Amino acid sequence: MPVVIGAPTPPAPAAVHPPRRIGAVDGLRGLALILVVAFHLFGHGRVSGGVDVFLLLTGYFTTGTVLRRAEAGTLRLAAHYARTLARLLPAALVVLAVVTVALLTLAPRLRWSAGLREVGASATFWENWELVHASLAYGAAGPDASPLQHFWSLSVQGQFLAVWPLLVLGLAACARRIGDHRVSPAALLATVTGIATGASFAGALWLVTVNQPLAYFSTFTRFWEIGAGALLALALRSGLPRTVRVRSRHALGWLGLALVTGSGFLVDGARVFPGAWALVPVGGAALILIATAPTTALTTQGVERLLDSTPLRFGARISYALYLWHWPVLVFWLLVTGARNVNPVSAAGVLTISTVLAWLTTRYVAEPVLARVTDRLAVRLAARQAGAGSSVPGPAHLTGDVAARAGTTPSGRRTLAVLAGVAVVVLGGTQAAAAGHDARVQDDVAALRAPSPDHPGAAALEPDAPLADAPPAAPFRPATWVAYDDHPDRPGCAQGSDRAELLECTVVASTEPTAVVYLAGASHEQQYEEAFSALAREHGWELREMLKHGCRLETSAEAGVTRSPSCATWNEQALPALLAARPDAVVVVGTRTYEDGTPEEVLPGQVDAWRTLDDAGIAVITVRDNPRFEWFVPDCMADAVSPEACGRPRAEQLAEVSPVTTAPRVPADVVHLDLSDSICGPDRCDAVVGNVLVYRDDDHLTNTYVRTLTPVVGRQLRAGAPWLFDDGAGG
Repeated sequence: MPVVIGAPTPPAPAAVHPPRRIGAVDGLRGLALILVVAFHLFGHGRVSGGVDVFLLLTGYFTTGTVLRRAEAGTLRLAAHYARTLARLLPAALVVLAVVTVALLTLAPRLRWSAGLREVGASATFWENWELVHASLAYGAAGPDASPLQHFWSLSVQGQFLAVWPLLVLGLAACARRIGDHRVSPAALLATVTGIATGASFAGALWLVTVNQPLAYFSTFTRFWEIGAGALLALALRSGLPRTVRVRSRHALGWLGLALVTGSGFLVDGARVFPGAWALVPVGGAALILIATAPTTALTTQGVERLLDSTPLRFGARISYALYLWHWPVLVFWLLVTGARNVNPVSAAGVLTISTVLAWLTTRYVAEPVLARVTDRLAVRLAARQAGAGSSVPGPAHLTGDVAARAGTTPSGRRTLAVLAGVAVVVLGGTQAAAAGHDARVQDDVAALRAPSPDHPGAAALEPDAPLADAPPAAPFRPATWVAYDDHPDRPGCAQGSDRAELLECTVVASTEPTAVVYLAGASHEQQYEEAFSALAREHGWELREMLKHGCRLETSAEAGVTRSPSCATWNEQALPALLAARPDAVVVVGTRTYEDGTPEEVLPGQVDAWRTLDDAGIAVITVRDNPRFEWFVPDCMADAVSPEACGRPRAEQLAEVSPVTTAPRVPADVVHLDLSDSICGPDRCDAVVGNVLVYRDDDHLTNTYVRTLTPVVGRQLRAGAPWLFDDGAGG
């Protein structure tokens, strides 16, 4: 039977196979859950490997159950999917409903849209791809974390459970058509599964080195863990356990237990899974299944005695609901309290609340719904068998007037339609709500382009500006829930990590440009697009962008320099492309500030790139980096009593003098733009300046604020690069 992170299991029909040590396997589920919860509470972003155990178990149980039914001709897809959804959806929908309410009442408004989309994706087992689309990486719990991040693994399993019965049924039909007794459904399934598992593992090994966050969430690179469980089920079905001596099986069981429990301590899976290191928890779980597999001589002296203990079996009973509950309870606890992580007392509180909610959900929602659906489907099956004259006995409680009961019992198709329909309604409703919220935000962003005398922004820091004191009654803009979307709106102009070829965009075109200017680097260069676009239109420049997320224009000449492979590739392409284009100027961010207060610096690898451009006669214009924060500024402002609470001392972020002016080997012709006095005051870098919210997140300026910086950028450029202006005047 499919096992998805401890989903409740229906009563099993009488079997002719040797009895399974189901208590030990349930205990393994309980143990895996305990590890998952413990590491979420105390692991600071490390993963336990428990989810990898669940993936293995899903493939193991699903393959055995579906194959037996397909071979017996009793696999009814509608009834099978109805049972699967009855195990998974009721508890999940309860949690999603509570998360939705908490999201709309406790979370900052700027998180509503993404949260609502994740609710719909989670209800339809698509959350892993929603996280990929949102470019989220797996991380530690925190007030900014997604409360539904953990649904990624349920989505991977849900997608597998949707496809696997179709594959097994198709292979069983192929085996019957071939008609050769040597070609069985099990043999075909083993061949196909082996190929798919090997391909998935190879893909995981490669993608982990290229884009590990994508590999972590991808169904295709996670399949090998499920496939390993499927192959193990097929191997044990052929009698593998009988070839292993009892004493050896005990040793394998204890070794497997050590690997499962020690995985989170040995391996930082959040950074290396699902690559080769994931073999630690997956291999450990496989050894436990081999050690506790059924044989003619069952014992209770190995690892099964521990796994069959009452606490672990209770954990297995509530494991699905506890997995669903503990993460959102933890995230909203941190959000409400404002803490960055949990201490032992609050962790105990989160665990207690989650356990109580899990037991209530299991006892009064999951188990009753599953039992009711299972009972109704069993009645329909018994009626069908009775009508067909089947000799297969039905469950004892179905004796009597089965036909009469079946006439009023919903079929598998009707049950499936109801359950799937509920999930689709949730998806449609949340997507519509998110789209409506997004449209409102975009309208608000568009309205920000209208000038406002009540919102001078950077002009308020000018020493002699008449608008130095903005009207205090005017609310700042953009609003906190709009700020994150207040950025340069040029989709596809910045190269992502999944794109190998160099990307170049023209922002302002001109048939006869007076100058060609490039913005080259990452998001801290792109954020000034609005100011440079205005200047380009005014003075006849052609403005182009050559951007790569998280990647500065630099060489690898610095000893010990570390860059992602995609960033290194981009630099290998970008610098020669700039040399070939021979623009009049290349604009880059010249210094590097740090959230934790590490001193502002100039990266030597960047200086080498500037020297290369300068030697080719291409002017380099550097912009001093802006302050960075250890908190999400719009979130802070949403709850702050005053804007001062969300700022920080200037000395924590910026050197007294820009390091570009004192760094060694910087070419003498490099033009330095220092906007720090128009972003920060003499002593503090505030979140709001001139009634304008300065930051859209923790380290990027809002587009609205950049617009107010345009005159400052223009003045400094005229002073440092007068040849860019049509009148050629400096000062």
